[in-house]
Amino acid sequence: MKFLEGIVDFLQKNVKTIFSYPGEQILPLYNEIENSSIKNIMAKDERGSGFMADGYARITNYIGVCLVTAGPGSTNLTTPIANAYKDNSSVLAITGRCERKYIGKNYFQEINMDFLNFYKGYFINNDDINSIVSAFRDCLYNKKPVQINIPSDVYKDKVDENDLYNNNIYYNNDNENGNGIIDIDKINSELSNAKKPLFLIGQGIYGNLSYNEMLKISKILEKLDCPISTTFPSRGVIDENLNNCVGLVGRRGDIKSLLEADKIINFGSSLSYNTYVESVREKLLKKTVNINLKPKSIKELKEFFKDLSIDNKNWFYNKENKFSPNGDYSTKINEIIESIPEDSIIVTDAGKHTVFTCLLKKCVVPRNIISSHSFGSMGFGLPASIGVKFGCIDFNIDRDIILISGDGGFLMNIEELQVVSEHNLKILMIVMKNNKLAEFCKIKNPNFNKLAEAFEIDNCYIEKADEISSTIKEFLKKDKPLLMVIETEDEKLPNPNI
Repeated sequence: MKFLEGIVDFLQKNVKTIFSYPGEQILPLYNEIENSSIKNIMAKDERGSGFMADGYARITNYIGVCLVTAGPGSTNLTTPIANAYKDNSSVLAITGRCERKYIGKNYFQEINMDFLNFYKGYFINNDDINSIVSAFRDCLYNKKPVQINIPSDVYKDKVDENDLYNNNIYYNNDNENGNGIIDIDKINSELSNAKKPLFLIGQGIYGNLSYNEMLKISKILEKLDCPISTTFPSRGVIDENLNNCVGLVGRRGDIKSLLEADKIINFGSSLSYNTYVESVREKLLKKTVNINLKPKSIKELKEFFKDLSIDNKNWFYNKENKFSPNGDYSTKINEIIESIPEDSIIVTDAGKHTVFTCLLKKCVVPRNIISSHSFGSMGFGLPASIGVKFGCIDFNIDRDIILISGDGGFLMNIEELQVVSEHNLKILMIVMKNNKLAEFCKIKNPNFNKLAEAFEIDNCYIEKADEISSTIKEFLKKDKPLLMVIETEDEKLPNPNI
């Protein structure tokens, strides 16, 4: 069997969808995938393929795969892969390369591609299929982007079929990805000495659970007699309507609970500056106990929390005052949130709309809001929402997908509207049109509605907040995409916690 057939056979066993853009150095693999059982979604720009893979990975809690060619194809992936690295997203980037004999000799499109190895990369120099398996494992279990760089002549090499069929991306060793090394007695000791403990839940708590398993975590956490806070990426892991849920903490969330707690038990947060902000960071780090929790099943997670000694530790009920809309922009964002199902998956781009959505939305399910949390990538929203939609289709996740974007960010990857149209993806795409890039400058926008028409996508233009609800109601009844352009006045953001 040729290496080409071997890698596609492996991909078919482990991947349902790939996001790609064709090119000379990946043409054999691209064509082989086209003739396989894998859904090959052709983006309109390599950046789009990377962001789609990222969105797919986040909603499925699995691997999102993108495939691009050498040179400019790969350089276009730089921002999406950096974005995945900062936000701990399992994106696998398969990239092309010229034949091995031309590497380093200024060949057409030849360039060292280590720039994509933000976390790790594999250069395939021979027919060893184990490298592909290792790359999948690293990507899935470490929640980081991994590059597989394949020279075009490797596809013709022979591969040992026994190697192919004896490999599986899943680990069998409990110590590789389980809780066996966690000292529950030590954690209970920390809790017994604390009068005001606070649980901080990060997205690491999701481990390798399926989305349907992630939904069950809230039922486990609500039984804990202790206040629970979350980072932005993990919002919704516990229903924010529950009494013991403090909600989001950090730069755009509650600070009071972090300061009042005498012990913070951190489950799966990287403790970024968005969570532990500059002014109080060192103080918070001194009273934080970090738990490396990577559950493989909901049963494992349930048993872990059952063994914790936390009786009568629920000391904090007074949540900070919730932000209320007080301008045209925030009022319209609030109207959107009030009009969509509360368990919708909201994908945001980078901009004011993200902040207002964060402040106004009460999260009730995991991944209620998906954003470029740590990198703030403009252009993320549209392609990521496409990836989220395909993830929902592949893994039977019954959720409405709502994209909220600013006008500047939407323009950055607007070509991906063709993917929405081509596959008739039911996504509500909302453009908040205030003709500004935050506080930086004014911009002149095209007619977004005419652009939507060019892509054969239904669209509407809204000026008043009271027009939003009825329009969304009609969208929810249908099974096709809608672009909603909302004209809005600019509004200053509230000051963040620093």
